[in-house]
Amino acid sequence: MDEREVRRDSSNYRFGGFPVTQTNLLILISDLEGTYQNLKYMGFKEDMDTLDEMKKRYYKLYFKTKKEDRLKDENSNT
Repeated sequence: MDEREVRRDSSNYRFGGFPVTQTNLLILISDLEGTYQNLKYMGFKEDMDTLDEMKKRYYKLYFKTKKEDRLKDENSNT
């Protein structure tokens, strides 16, 4: 099942229903970035700082996942 099909299937809209993939992590990061901007414009500094810590964690996970996927692709091509 590809990533679009996962999001189309309503049974996946539950805790842990989406796989941790590069695309899903980027969607999550995008949502966090948007929320961060809204907090900034409204002046919620403490919440911005909390969200900043969360963003760092997911950026790190994204780059780790991206590297692992790249290595899998390289190994499968050899």
